Amino acid sequence: MPIRLTPLKRPQLSLDTFRALCAATTEFGSLAPWEYMCDTALFGIQGTGKVRLGSVLGNDGEPSPSGLFVHRGELGLRWVMAMVFGGQQNNDDPNFVYGDDALLAELVAHNKLEQHDIDLLSQIGFQPLAHSQRAWPKFRSYRPGAIPWFLEQAEADLLLSDLRVAIAFVRLVAGKKDLYDNCADNEVPFCPKNATDAMRIEDLDWQKLVLPPEPLPVPVSLSASELAALHALPQDARLSLELDCLYSPGGVDEEPRPHFLWMGVVVDARKGVLLDSAMGNSQTQKPEQVAARCLLQAMTKLKCRPKEILMSRTGLAFALEPITRSLGIRTSHLAKLKGIDRIYRRMIRSMDLNRC
Repeated sequence: MPIRLTPLKRPQLSLDTFRALCAATTEFGSLAPWEYMCDTALFGIQGTGKVRLGSVLGNDGEPSPSGLFVHRGELGLRWVMAMVFGGQQNNDDPNFVYGDDALLAELVAHNKLEQHDIDLLSQIGFQPLAHSQRAWPKFRSYRPGAIPWFLEQAEADLLLSDLRVAIAFVRLVAGKKDLYDNCADNEVPFCPKNATDAMRIEDLDWQKLVLPPEPLPVPVSLSASELAALHALPQDARLSLELDCLYSPGGVDEEPRPHFLWMGVVVDARKGVLLDSAMGNSQTQKPEQVAARCLLQAMTKLKCRPKEILMSRTGLAFALEPITRSLGIRTSHLAKLKGIDRIYRRMIRSMDLNRC
Protein backbone atom coordinates (compact mmCIF):
# COMPACT_ATOMS: atom_id res chain seq x y z
CA MET A 1 0.00 0.00 0.00
CA PRO A 2 1.18 3.56 -0.63
CA ILE A 3 2.06 5.91 2.21
CA ARG A 4 -1.09 7.89 3.05
CA LEU A 5 -0.26 11.57 3.41
CA THR A 6 -3.91 12.62 3.79
CA PRO A 7 -6.48 9.82 4.14
CA LEU A 8 -8.82 9.51 1.19
CA LYS A 9 -12.53 9.61 1.88
CA ARG A 10 -13.90 6.11 2.39
CA PRO A 11 -17.03 5.15 0.42
CA GLN A 12 -20.30 5.42 2.32
CA LEU A 13 -21.80 2.01 3.01
CA SER A 14 -25.15 1.15 4.59
CA LEU A 15 -24.66 -0.66 7.89
CA ASP A 16 -27.59 -2.92 7.04
CA THR A 17 -25.82 -3.98 3.84
CA PHE A 18 -22.54 -4.41 5.69
CA ARG A 19 -24.22 -6.53 8.38
CA ALA A 20 -25.79 -8.75 5.70
CA LEU A 21 -22.43 -9.04 3.93
CA CYS A 22 -20.74 -10.18 7.14
CA ALA A 23 -23.49 -12.73 7.80
CA ALA A 24 -23.29 -14.11 4.25
CA THR A 25 -19.50 -14.29 4.33
CA THR A 26 -19.56 -16.07 7.69
CA GLU A 27 -22.11 -18.56 6.33
CA PHE A 28 -19.96 -19.06 3.23
CA GLY A 29 -16.93 -19.64 5.47
CA SER A 30 -18.81 -22.14 7.65
CA LEU A 31 -19.17 -24.35 4.56
CA ALA A 32 -15.37 -24.34 4.09
CA PRO A 33 -15.64 -24.77 0.31
CA TRP A 34 -11.85 -24.41 -0.04
CA GLU A 35 -11.58 -27.92 1.40
CA TYR A 36 -13.15 -29.39 -1.73
CA MET A 37 -12.79 -26.64 -4.38
CA CYS A 38 -9.67 -24.98 -5.80
CA ASP A 39 -9.40 -21.46 -7.14
CA THR A 40 -9.39 -22.70 -10.77
CA ALA A 41 -12.89 -24.21 -10.37
CA LEU A 42 -14.72 -21.23 -11.84
CA PHE A 43 -18.50 -20.90 -11.79
CA GLY A 44 -20.70 -18.42 -13.59
CA ILE A 45 -23.03 -15.98 -11.85
CA GLN A 46 -25.79 -14.31 -13.86
CA GLY A 47 -27.89 -11.32 -12.98
CA THR A 48 -28.03 -7.50 -13.18
CA GLY A 49 -27.55 -7.88 -16.93
CA LYS A 50 -23.92 -9.02 -16.78
CA VAL A 51 -22.02 -12.26 -16.29
CA ARG A 52 -19.46 -12.71 -13.53
CA LEU A 53 -17.11 -15.55 -12.71
CA GLY A 54 -16.74 -16.75 -9.12
CA SER A 55 -13.69 -18.44 -7.64
CA VAL A 56 -13.18 -19.95 -4.17
CA LEU A 57 -9.96 -18.98 -2.39
CA GLY A 58 -8.19 -20.88 0.36
CA ASN A 59 -7.35 -24.28 -1.12
CA ASP A 60 -3.64 -23.51 -0.82
CA GLY A 61 -3.94 -23.24 2.97
CA GLU A 62 -2.18 -20.66 5.17
CA PRO A 63 -1.31 -17.92 4.53
CA SER A 64 -3.60 -17.97 1.51
CA PRO A 65 -6.83 -15.97 2.04
CA SER A 66 -10.11 -17.86 2.35
CA GLY A 67 -13.16 -16.48 0.65
CA LEU A 68 -14.89 -15.66 -2.61
CA PHE A 69 -13.47 -13.74 -5.57
CA VAL A 70 -16.01 -12.47 -8.10
CA HIS A 71 -14.49 -11.28 -11.38
CA ARG A 72 -16.61 -8.77 -13.25
CA GLY A 73 -16.67 -6.81 -16.49
CA GLU A 74 -14.75 -7.54 -19.67
CA LEU A 75 -11.37 -6.92 -18.05
CA GLY A 76 -12.11 -9.04 -14.99
CA LEU A 77 -13.38 -11.97 -17.06
CA ARG A 78 -10.39 -11.70 -19.41
CA TRP A 79 -7.99 -11.61 -16.45
CA VAL A 80 -9.32 -14.70 -14.65
CA MET A 81 -9.75 -16.65 -17.89
CA ALA A 82 -6.14 -15.93 -18.79
CA MET A 83 -5.04 -17.05 -15.32
CA VAL A 84 -7.08 -20.27 -15.30
CA PHE A 85 -7.12 -21.27 -18.95
CA GLY A 86 -3.64 -19.96 -19.72
CA GLY A 87 -2.17 -18.73 -22.94
CA GLN A 88 -2.06 -14.96 -22.44
CA GLN A 89 -1.10 -14.29 -18.85
CA ASN A 90 2.27 -12.78 -17.94
CA ASN A 91 2.94 -12.62 -14.22
CA ASP A 92 6.03 -10.47 -14.86
CA ASP A 93 3.95 -7.80 -16.59
CA PRO A 94 2.54 -5.25 -14.10
CA ASN A 95 -0.17 -4.34 -16.60
CA PHE A 96 -1.49 -7.90 -16.25
CA VAL A 97 -0.81 -8.37 -12.54
CA TYR A 98 -2.75 -5.22 -11.63
CA GLY A 99 -5.35 -5.60 -14.38
CA ASP A 100 -8.12 -7.48 -12.56
CA ASP A 101 -11.63 -6.11 -12.08
CA ALA A 102 -13.22 -7.98 -9.17
CA LEU A 103 -14.89 -8.02 -5.77
CA LEU A 104 -13.49 -9.98 -2.84
CA ALA A 105 -15.12 -11.29 0.32
CA GLU A 106 -12.62 -13.04 2.58
CA LEU A 107 -12.15 -14.23 6.13
CA VAL A 108 -8.92 -13.08 7.75
CA ALA A 109 -7.12 -12.82 11.06
CA HIS A 110 -7.85 -9.65 13.02
CA ASN A 111 -4.37 -8.25 12.34
CA LYS A 112 -5.14 -8.23 8.60
CA LEU A 113 -7.92 -5.68 9.02
CA GLU A 114 -7.46 -1.96 8.42
CA GLN A 115 -8.89 0.57 10.86
CA HIS A 116 -11.88 1.30 8.60
CA ASP A 117 -12.74 -2.41 8.61
CA ILE A 118 -12.50 -2.52 12.40
CA ASP A 119 -14.69 0.58 12.76
CA LEU A 120 -17.45 -0.89 10.59
CA LEU A 121 -17.34 -4.24 12.38
CA SER A 122 -17.52 -2.45 15.72
CA GLN A 123 -20.55 -0.41 14.60
CA ILE A 124 -22.56 -3.56 13.87
CA GLY A 125 -21.27 -5.36 16.98
CA PHE A 126 -19.80 -8.21 14.95
CA GLN A 127 -18.60 -11.23 16.90
CA PRO A 128 -16.53 -13.86 15.04
CA LEU A 129 -17.06 -17.57 15.33
CA ALA A 130 -15.01 -19.07 18.14
CA HIS A 131 -11.96 -21.23 17.59
CA SER A 132 -11.24 -19.88 14.11
CA GLN A 133 -8.00 -18.12 13.20
CA ARG A 134 -9.54 -16.48 10.16
CA ALA A 135 -13.01 -15.40 11.20
CA TRP A 136 -13.10 -11.67 10.47
CA PRO A 137 -14.87 -10.66 7.24
CA LYS A 138 -13.04 -8.26 4.97
CA PHE A 139 -14.27 -6.86 1.66
CA ARG A 140 -12.33 -5.24 -1.16
CA SER A 141 -12.93 -3.82 -4.59
CA TYR A 142 -10.35 -4.48 -7.31
CA ARG A 143 -10.15 -2.31 -10.41
CA PRO A 144 -7.50 -2.26 -13.13
CA GLY A 145 -4.51 -0.23 -12.01
CA ALA A 146 -6.01 0.45 -8.59
CA ILE A 147 -4.93 -0.69 -5.15
CA PRO A 148 -7.63 -2.84 -3.47
CA TRP A 149 -10.10 -0.45 -1.84
CA PHE A 150 -13.24 -0.43 0.24
CA LEU A 151 -16.59 -1.25 -1.36
CA GLU A 152 -18.97 1.33 -2.73
CA GLN A 153 -22.66 0.78 -2.01
CA ALA A 154 -23.44 -0.61 -5.48
CA GLU A 155 -20.49 -2.98 -5.22
CA ALA A 156 -21.59 -4.15 -1.79
CA ASP A 157 -25.11 -4.84 -3.08
CA LEU A 158 -23.70 -6.84 -6.01
CA LEU A 159 -21.28 -8.82 -3.83
CA LEU A 160 -24.06 -9.64 -1.36
CA SER A 161 -26.24 -10.98 -4.16
CA ASP A 162 -23.34 -13.01 -5.58
CA LEU A 163 -22.44 -14.41 -2.16
CA ARG A 164 -25.94 -15.79 -1.78
CA VAL A 165 -25.68 -17.51 -5.17
CA ALA A 166 -22.20 -18.80 -4.27
CA ILE A 167 -23.51 -20.28 -1.00
CA ALA A 168 -26.15 -22.25 -2.89
CA PHE A 169 -23.56 -23.41 -5.43
CA VAL A 170 -20.91 -24.58 -2.95
CA ARG A 171 -23.62 -26.47 -1.00
CA LEU A 172 -24.34 -28.32 -4.24
CA VAL A 173 -20.65 -29.06 -4.83
CA ALA A 174 -20.28 -30.30 -1.23
CA GLY A 175 -22.59 -33.17 -2.15
CA LYS A 176 -21.06 -33.63 -5.60
CA LYS A 177 -17.33 -33.17 -5.16
CA ASP A 178 -16.53 -34.71 -8.54
CA LEU A 179 -18.63 -32.07 -10.33
CA TYR A 180 -15.66 -30.76 -12.34
CA ASP A 181 -13.99 -34.12 -12.97
CA ASN A 182 -15.46 -34.79 -16.41
CA CYS A 183 -15.88 -31.27 -17.70
CA ALA A 184 -14.16 -30.25 -20.91
CA ASP A 185 -11.34 -27.73 -21.03
CA ASN A 186 -12.55 -24.17 -20.52
CA GLU A 187 -16.00 -25.43 -19.53
CA VAL A 188 -17.72 -23.62 -16.66
CA PRO A 189 -21.04 -24.29 -14.87
CA PHE A 190 -23.36 -21.28 -14.78
CA CYS A 191 -25.77 -20.96 -11.89
CA PRO A 192 -29.42 -20.10 -12.57
CA LYS A 193 -30.18 -16.39 -12.48
CA ASN A 194 -30.64 -15.05 -8.95
CA ALA A 195 -30.53 -18.60 -7.55
CA THR A 196 -30.37 -18.57 -3.76
CA ASP A 197 -32.45 -21.65 -2.94
CA ALA A 198 -31.26 -25.25 -3.02
CA MET A 199 -29.54 -25.84 -6.35
CA ARG A 200 -29.64 -29.04 -8.38
CA ILE A 201 -27.16 -30.48 -10.89
CA GLU A 202 -29.71 -30.11 -13.68
CA ASP A 203 -30.05 -26.40 -12.86
CA LEU A 204 -26.48 -25.74 -14.04
CA ASP A 205 -25.82 -24.52 -17.56
CA TRP A 206 -22.36 -25.69 -18.67
CA GLN A 207 -20.76 -23.26 -21.09
CA LYS A 208 -17.41 -23.40 -22.83
CA LEU A 209 -15.64 -20.06 -22.45
CA VAL A 210 -13.18 -18.83 -25.04
CA LEU A 211 -10.76 -16.00 -24.33
CA PRO A 212 -11.40 -13.51 -27.15
CA PRO A 213 -8.65 -11.41 -28.73
CA GLU A 214 -7.82 -8.29 -26.78
CA PRO A 215 -9.71 -5.33 -28.28
CA LEU A 216 -7.60 -2.75 -30.04
CA PRO A 217 -7.41 0.74 -28.46
CA VAL A 218 -8.45 4.00 -30.08
CA PRO A 219 -5.63 5.42 -32.24
CA VAL A 220 -3.82 8.42 -30.79
CA SER A 221 -3.37 11.58 -32.81
CA LEU A 222 -1.22 14.66 -32.36
CA SER A 223 -2.16 18.21 -33.26
CA ALA A 224 -1.10 19.59 -36.63
CA SER A 225 1.43 21.88 -34.93
CA GLU A 226 2.95 19.02 -32.93
CA LEU A 227 3.30 16.86 -36.04
CA ALA A 228 4.81 19.75 -38.00
CA ALA A 229 7.41 20.33 -35.28
CA LEU A 230 8.37 16.63 -35.27
CA HIS A 231 8.50 16.49 -39.08
CA ALA A 232 11.04 19.33 -38.97
CA LEU A 233 13.41 17.20 -36.86
CA PRO A 234 16.11 15.20 -38.67
CA GLN A 235 15.88 11.41 -38.57
CA ASP A 236 18.78 9.55 -36.94
CA ALA A 237 19.26 6.31 -38.89
CA ARG A 238 21.18 4.77 -35.96
CA LEU A 239 18.64 5.56 -33.28
CA SER A 240 16.32 2.79 -32.12
CA LEU A 241 14.00 3.35 -29.16
CA GLU A 242 12.13 1.06 -26.79
CA LEU A 243 8.69 2.39 -25.82
CA ASP A 244 6.17 1.13 -23.29
CA CYS A 245 3.60 2.28 -20.75
CA LEU A 246 3.46 0.37 -17.45
CA TYR A 247 1.83 0.65 -14.07
CA SER A 248 4.37 2.42 -11.88
CA PRO A 249 6.03 0.38 -9.09
CA GLY A 250 4.58 2.53 -6.31
CA GLY A 251 1.03 3.61 -5.55
CA VAL A 252 -0.30 7.11 -4.98
CA ASP A 253 -3.18 8.52 -2.95
CA GLU A 254 -5.22 10.34 -5.57
CA GLU A 255 -8.92 10.37 -6.29
CA PRO A 256 -10.96 8.40 -6.97
CA ARG A 257 -9.00 5.71 -5.06
CA PRO A 258 -5.37 4.74 -4.38
CA HIS A 259 -3.82 3.56 -7.62
CA PHE A 260 -0.68 2.96 -9.63
CA LEU A 261 0.18 5.72 -12.05
CA TRP A 262 0.72 5.04 -15.71
CA MET A 263 4.41 5.40 -16.49
CA GLY A 264 5.43 5.95 -20.09
CA VAL A 265 9.08 5.02 -20.68
CA VAL A 266 11.46 5.63 -23.59
CA VAL A 267 14.84 3.88 -23.60
CA ASP A 268 17.74 3.93 -26.07
CA ALA A 269 17.55 0.35 -27.36
CA ARG A 270 21.26 0.14 -28.17
CA LYS A 271 22.66 1.77 -25.02
CA GLY A 272 19.92 0.74 -22.56
CA VAL A 273 19.75 4.32 -21.25
CA LEU A 274 16.53 5.89 -19.98
CA LEU A 275 15.78 8.88 -22.23
CA ASP A 276 12.44 10.09 -20.87
CA SER A 277 9.39 9.16 -18.87
CA ALA A 278 5.88 10.52 -18.37
CA MET A 279 3.28 9.84 -15.69
CA GLY A 280 -0.51 9.75 -15.88
CA ASN A 281 -3.52 8.85 -13.74
CA SER A 282 -4.39 5.24 -14.59
CA GLN A 283 -8.01 5.73 -13.49
CA THR A 284 -8.70 8.59 -15.90
CA GLN A 285 -6.17 8.23 -18.75
CA LYS A 286 -5.37 5.58 -21.34
CA PRO A 287 -1.83 4.12 -21.48
CA GLU A 288 -1.56 4.95 -25.18
CA GLN A 289 -2.07 8.65 -24.42
CA VAL A 290 0.70 8.63 -21.80
CA ALA A 291 3.06 6.69 -24.10
CA ALA A 292 2.45 9.16 -26.94
CA ARG A 293 3.21 12.10 -24.67
CA CYS A 294 6.38 10.40 -23.47
CA LEU A 295 7.51 9.74 -27.05
CA LEU A 296 6.82 13.35 -28.03
CA GLN A 297 8.87 14.59 -25.07
CA ALA A 298 11.78 12.27 -25.90
CA MET A 299 11.99 13.26 -29.56
CA THR A 300 11.76 16.95 -28.64
CA LYS A 301 14.64 16.59 -26.17
CA LEU A 302 16.74 14.49 -28.56
CA LYS A 303 16.04 16.96 -31.38
CA CYS A 304 15.67 14.07 -33.81
CA ARG A 305 13.33 11.29 -34.89
CA PRO A 306 14.36 7.66 -34.41
CA LYS A 307 14.59 5.25 -37.30
CA GLU A 308 12.78 2.54 -35.34
CA ILE A 309 10.60 2.09 -32.26
CA LEU A 310 10.46 -1.29 -30.51
CA MET A 311 7.25 -2.19 -28.65
CA SER A 312 6.02 -5.35 -26.93
CA ARG A 313 2.29 -4.50 -26.93
CA THR A 314 0.35 -4.91 -30.16
CA GLY A 315 -2.30 -2.52 -28.94
CA LEU A 316 0.20 0.25 -28.26
CA ALA A 317 1.78 -0.11 -31.71
CA PHE A 318 -1.70 0.05 -33.27
CA ALA A 319 -2.67 3.15 -31.29
CA LEU A 320 0.53 5.00 -32.26
CA GLU A 321 0.49 3.92 -35.92
CA PRO A 322 -0.95 7.25 -37.19
CA ILE A 323 1.99 9.05 -35.55
CA THR A 324 4.79 6.64 -36.53
CA ARG A 325 3.52 6.31 -40.11
CA SER A 326 3.28 10.07 -40.54
CA LEU A 327 6.83 10.54 -39.20
CA GLY A 328 8.33 7.71 -41.26
CA ILE A 329 9.33 5.68 -38.17
CA ARG A 330 9.46 1.91 -38.47
CA THR A 331 7.90 -0.11 -35.64
CA SER A 332 8.93 -3.61 -34.60
CA HIS A 333 7.47 -6.07 -32.11
CA LEU A 334 9.56 -7.74 -29.40
CA ALA A 335 8.24 -10.16 -26.80
CA LYS A 336 10.41 -8.45 -24.18
CA LEU A 337 12.00 -5.01 -24.09
CA LYS A 338 15.25 -5.74 -22.29
CA GLY A 339 16.23 -2.13 -21.56
CA ILE A 340 12.85 -1.15 -20.12
CA ASP A 341 12.61 -4.42 -18.17
CA ARG A 342 16.02 -3.81 -16.59
CA ILE A 343 15.16 -0.22 -15.62
CA TYR A 344 11.75 -1.20 -14.23
CA ARG A 345 13.25 -3.93 -12.05
CA ARG A 346 15.83 -1.45 -10.80
CA MET A 347 13.01 0.90 -9.77
CA ILE A 348 11.31 -1.90 -7.83
CA ARG A 349 14.54 -2.78 -6.00
CA SER A 350 15.08 0.87 -5.16
CA MET A 351 11.58 1.19 -3.70
CA ASP A 352 12.02 -2.01 -1.69
CA LEU A 353 15.24 -0.64 -0.19
CA ASN A 354 13.55 2.65 0.69
CA ARG A 355 10.87 0.74 2.61
CA CYS A 356 13.48 -1.02 4.75
